[in-house]
Amino acid sequence: MKEKTIEVKDKLQPQRLIKVAAFDQAKRITKPHKHNGYLELVFLSSTSGKHVIDGRESIIKTPCLLVIRKDNVHHWELMDPVLGFVLLVKNQFVLQSLDFEIQRLVDEVCRHDSIYLHQSEPFAQLFRLLAEEDDQTCQEGLFKVILAKALLHSKETKPVSNTSDHIYHRFCALLNEEHMIINHVAYYATRLNTSPQNLSAACKKHSNLTASEILASYIIKDAKRLLFYTSNSIAEVAFQLGFSDKSNFSKYFKRYTGLTPTAFKKQGS
Repeated sequence: MKEKTIEVKDKLQPQRLIKVAAFDQAKRITKPHKHNGYLELVFLSSTSGKHVIDGRESIIKTPCLLVIRKDNVHHWELMDPVLGFVLLVKNQFVLQSLDFEIQRLVDEVCRHDSIYLHQSEPFAQLFRLLAEEDDQTCQEGLFKVILAKALLHSKETKPVSNTSDHIYHRFCALLNEEHMIINHVAYYATRLNTSPQNLSAACKKHSNLTASEILASYIIKDAKRLLFYTSNSIAEVAFQLGFSDKSNFSKYFKRYTGLTPTAFKKQGS
């Protein structure tokens, strides 16, 4: 007997981190599939039908935002005509941003399978603008507004949750609240009343990153902001971030960015 496999779709070119396009009418009915490592947000302003995600079926009520995480298996049956936009975003787009708030907003939105919206046109306008934008800073700004406005409506939609998701979201919330990130997974595991292994497994399941890699992304963002926006020396930045000396910090920074702190600082000057 031939083994059934779940189709994995990849609608993003390797070099692209974010993409927005009008909903393709040919995709009104799909078979169960996953996405190749990106988050998909589908804004629907007009249609009806059903959406099934990881076995959970919901009736489409527009306007709404469908949230398909990278590890979800989903399909839908939508009635013609379908009006809306499809937004694809890779995790790298979020990680490379110096704006911590974007990561928090993504984490919050990803707690939902769908978010029902009160108004259609403001979201349609935001998606149209993002579809036409090539500048990274503007893309980040528009993406952030879409997430923030969607979350204003999310109180009416019950989040999807399980134990691993709960641990992951609490971990991210802790990191967003911290004035100074502690570069030890065990420290945060203790605060979350779990083991480092469970914490890392939850992070891997939700984001495809280990807890250490998520910690590193926050530390590197802090480092980049201090190097870019302040006149602090590299040694001072290393001390602020809890590194024992400038050399250890420089090696750590280069491991995750491919640049030395000195080279990064020169880029911004």
